[in-house]
Amino acid sequence: MDTSAISFSHSESGEQPGGRRTFFYRFLQLPRDILARDMFRAIAQYARGEILDVGGWDFYLQMKKRGLQYTHWTILDNSKDKLLQIDDEKCSCVLGDGCNMTFPSNTFDTVINIQVVEHVFEPIKMVEEIGRVLKPGGHAVFLIPQTAYMHFAPYHYYNFTRFWIEEAIARAGMEIVELQCIGGLWSSMAMHSIFFFIQSLRLKGYSVPECRRRTLFYLLWPFMALLALITIPLGFLFSIADLTESANNHLVVARKKVS
Repeated sequence: MDTSAISFSHSESGEQPGGRRTFFYRFLQLPRDILARDMFRAIAQYARGEILDVGGWDFYLQMKKRGLQYTHWTILDNSKDKLLQIDDEKCSCVLGDGCNMTFPSNTFDTVINIQVVEHVFEPIKMVEEIGRVLKPGGHAVFLIPQTAYMHFAPYHYYNFTRFWIEEAIARAGMEIVELQCIGGLWSSMAMHSIFFFIQSLRLKGYSVPECRRRTLFYLLWPFMALLALITIPLGFLFSIADLTESANNHLVVARKKVS
């Protein structure tokens, strides 16, 4: 039986009315937020003043709960459905293209970009635009995936190595302050084992009809599921001493050069 026609009660793009993520998508964020907890430390350490959150969706709500100090937070998103509806004088939501921003150069003290570049077809343009709108001496905080599973299909184009990151940051007129591998081989295996269940059930955004299933898949599925269930706890256990060549994500803090 092919499950490609099965429909599940969650938004394909993950939002509910008001621009907030559904419970399902917030639940799927938990492993990332645990593995990438240094992301919150880096934002608290470097973010200040006028903050731009490119593709931020409802990430602002998380940072507000954490008591981050700032002058104003601007969320830039390319989807009306993801524009956060919130009554907060310190937060603005702008509809626009992160690869072709309309903000003047040297506008923001801080730019945040959390797992967004993989969803734009020309990611180098987004990094360059972030460098352009940053004030000299300002900081950008990125979380960039290297071993991400398919998500938000069909708008998932890339994964990135540290070598691409280093080159992109340099081309954008910035210098790296921190480049930290988040997770590695074993945590990647654990995460992919979790998403084995989601993708094998063809949840929207995590599979497409073009990904066909052979008959043997259904015969072997119980054994695959058993192996995945074993791999999840073992993967997270072994991730204590992980191989960072296969990082889940890269936490990057970059500073715009002062000419």
